[in-house]
Amino acid sequence: MRKIVGNFFKKLILYPVKVRHCSQSVYRSLLGCLYLWDFSNDQKWRLRAETLCSILIDIQTEDGGFDNGYDYNFGRFHKKGEPIAPEATGLLVLVEYYKRFGGIDVEVAMKRAASWIANNAFEVGDSDWAIPYGPYSSKDVIVYNGTSFAAGALGTYLSVFFDYTLERIYHGMNQYLYHVMSSSDNQPGKFWYYADQSRKDLTAISRSKIDYYHQMQQAEVHAWAELCLSSPLQKEMILAAVEHVASKQSDNGLIPYYNIDTDVHLWGYCSCASGFIVASKLDTAKSQEYIKRAKSIISWILKYSWNGDYFFPIVDKSGVVKDKRFYVRSDAWVFNALALAIREKVIDSSFVSICDRNYIMMERTNFSGPENHATNIRIRVAKKIMSQLVGLWPK
Repeated sequence: MRKIVGNFFKKLILYPVKVRHCSQSVYRSLLGCLYLWDFSNDQKWRLRAETLCSILIDIQTEDGGFDNGYDYNFGRFHKKGEPIAPEATGLLVLVEYYKRFGGIDVEVAMKRAASWIANNAFEVGDSDWAIPYGPYSSKDVIVYNGTSFAAGALGTYLSVFFDYTLERIYHGMNQYLYHVMSSSDNQPGKFWYYADQSRKDLTAISRSKIDYYHQMQQAEVHAWAELCLSSPLQKEMILAAVEHVASKQSDNGLIPYYNIDTDVHLWGYCSCASGFIVASKLDTAKSQEYIKRAKSIISWILKYSWNGDYFFPIVDKSGVVKDKRFYVRSDAWVFNALALAIREKVIDSSFVSICDRNYIMMERTNFSGPENHATNIRIRVAKKIMSQLVGLWPK
């Protein structure tokens, strides 16, 4: 009976929230178009990049930040419309667009985004700098990865528009992130716990959580920044983070989402390939190994997730699809990873056709659609009712 009640609520009430122009969907698709422009010099990808860049600038918040476009809980409640630090990657992507095509409107948007980071960052201890994950939700760090995404954005921005104040924040963020890394005697490399370990409100499970997908996303943005403007400790930090995740990869290419057993979530899993590819540029001794690891990830994704139009968003470790719905944000991440792999010649040009078909699928939805990470009043109320009702029936 509990299962029947649960399935009823999931199907009729707990269906995903529709999100318009999640910033991740937009900037990851945009970055993928830039990679494919680099590879092919095909005007089609430039025009697509121009369209997405316009959308990204249009959804920038009044104070210069970027928001993912939906309510959710990251340890504090995030309200739709309020910019958050992880979406500072929008600045990194605007920089990449600007380097290729310029544009006064792009320059203005970049400077506003950089100012948003500066206005919300704060000094921690001796020259360490951090930024709250969601400044409108809490002035505390809460989650470490927001600082990584802000640092990655600043490093790329400073390679175009140098500013001594921003440089100090950039180096301070890298110093802070290096200091909060952890290690285990019997495991290679280092890792970040997902949650800020200085918090007093964490359960034992929450405190020990390590998110390997986010760690590789952090490594990727730090690596792009390092290639633009080197920062003390940053290269060492990147390679330690990548080595730790590499030690978690199985022979068939799979990498767990967390340090607990979970299904494969494609939006994060594909970004491990991107992390390996960019990290390969920083360590010549490990370069071929990292490229091989990236290839194994892409092979697994194409075998178990690609359906001819889009990528199934959640698949279990044996390859069984757990969610068949189309989530544009998830596909934008996979599209971006494949485009990078094509540009870097990790995979050959035959994969451009897959990217093209996938892009068309995302374009049809205007880069908007259901989001399984989002919440709203309907879902929050339904879950509260469900938690109370399910206990009334026997198993």
